[in-house]
Amino acid sequence: MNGPRLTRRWLAAGALALLVVVVAAFWFVFFRGDTPAPVSIGAGLEQLQEDLASERDTTPDPPPSRDDADSGSEPDSEPDSGPDPGADSGSEPDPGPDPGPPTGGAADGTWIVDDEFGEFDFDTASGSFAGFRVDEELTVGEVTAVGRTGGVTGSLIIDDSTLVAAEITVDMTTIESNDFRRENAIRGAVRASVYPTATFVLTEPVQLDVDALESGATHEVEAVGDLTVNGTANQVSFHLHPTIVEPGLGLIVGHTEIFWSDFGVTAPRAPIVVSVADHGIVEFQLLVRRQ
Repeated sequence: MNGPRLTRRWLAAGALALLVVVVAAFWFVFFRGDTPAPVSIGAGLEQLQEDLASERDTTPDPPPSRDDADSGSEPDSEPDSGPDPGADSGSEPDPGPDPGPPTGGAADGTWIVDDEFGEFDFDTASGSFAGFRVDEELTVGEVTAVGRTGGVTGSLIIDDSTLVAAEITVDMTTIESNDFRRENAIRGAVRASVYPTATFVLTEPVQLDVDALESGATHEVEAVGDLTVNGTANQVSFHLHPTIVEPGLGLIVGHTEIFWSDFGVTAPRAPIVVSVADHGIVEFQLLVRRQ
């Protein structure tokens, strides 16, 4: 009698253990969401080229000119019989004063963050966005929590191939997460209802690589400035990768590591969350256009 009972108990215990594993795995996958890769200039350029190609494909052809619209007439192939100014003088037309050599670098001018191009989401990471990533330990495993928003505005000023001013503003009330259940907790942690924006203001000039910018290559520079989150400002240094994609259009990605306590941010709690790292990465991707 004891043999069959013992066998049934072992089978029941095994089935229960299997059920626990399945449920834990389900919750781990469901809670984790699809974690996007960290920002990188390579991925940003690849996505931007796809967006630009798609935009060109959907842009309608310009309307025909007034002359072309008159389909009932042939183009006039006869030479103009009117007088040719300067033909009798034997001299070339006056080109005007010599403008001299061009001044300024390839990036000089004021650049504005484009907050309309692309459609920001976690799958394509298109257009301009900013956010953070932090490691979490859950009761069912370790994950990386990511928060991002496409609500980014601002401007940059480059003079003599030197970044001399920059101010970027991020809308903290529109932060999204790779798991929607985090979103209210994230906004609460940064007190978005009280401090709806975060800002970065450059405090030291940054020398850019002229050759790299003019050739469309990428390079890395350090940008020091004041980062304000949750109403608290601290000096940080961002690792930046800027590049000019085409005349008047540039892409910048950057990241830095911060400690949440430096900004008065307390990690949110949840029954399934065992711990949240005391530091994380602030990252951004900016599509900028020259005015």
